[in-house]
Amino acid sequence: MGKPRIRWEENTSPALAAAVGRDPIVILPVGSVEQHGRHLPVGCDADSTQAVALRAVEGFELGERSLLVLPALWYGFSPHHMSFPGTVTLSSETFLTVVQDIVESVLKQGVRRVVILNGHGGNVSSLDLVAARLGHAWHGKARVVAVTYFHLAAPRQAEFRESATGGMGHACEFETSVQLALHPDLVDMPAAVTCYPTPPSSRQSTDLFSSSQVRSYHDFKDLSPTGTFGDPTLASPEKGEAILRICVEELRAFLAEFATWPMK
Repeated sequence: MGKPRIRWEENTSPALAAAVGRDPIVILPVGSVEQHGRHLPVGCDADSTQAVALRAVEGFELGERSLLVLPALWYGFSPHHMSFPGTVTLSSETFLTVVQDIVESVLKQGVRRVVILNGHGGNVSSLDLVAARLGHAWHGKARVVAVTYFHLAAPRQAEFRESATGGMGHACEFETSVQLALHPDLVDMPAAVTCYPTPPSSRQSTDLFSSSQVRSYHDFKDLSPTGTFGDPTLASPEKGEAILRICVEELRAFLAEFATWPMK
């Protein structure tokens, strides 16, 4: 039996059983369905994350090890976007349980390495907890990590960034560029509005690549009437392809490293 298809759902059960025998790395893309300003589709987080995962795995070899991408989990934790139409959120408890159940399903079938690849900022804290829970429960038997794909690109942002701090936050230069590269027909650029939000504390940031010393809940509508954080007018398809290339390169580098993590 040859190598399996990279999309988990396109394989037969025997093909997946054979793949598990080659100690695969399995990737679960996780996103959200939520407003993205006035110009981006509400499903872009999951769509972009899935695209990065599939591009990273396509044509990438790690010896005989299989690389598989599970069907994306489109729904995430997005209560802070519920003031805008189109948002669909899970409760934190439901989100934690769904992700944990999906990952444990493949672990119980013999998979030993799982990457939860995230594309929504609101999921980060929950996925940290899932990775910790599963890491503890499966210690010595499996490795589970949570990785946010745009965090991988942070050290290389100078290669594509034009905006000042705050210009890449939500439905911004970054996300709009990626969607222009993937689905230009779904992007309504004339409707894009720039907004540099002002958080209540200088110790907080709305930028994708800046950290906040203070964490708190912010409703998006309190900081931006349009739901956009940043400057989508600086986006372009060419920039989106550059961002995708960098994210894929960095994810591949991590996958190669993750394959060597020791396991008792």
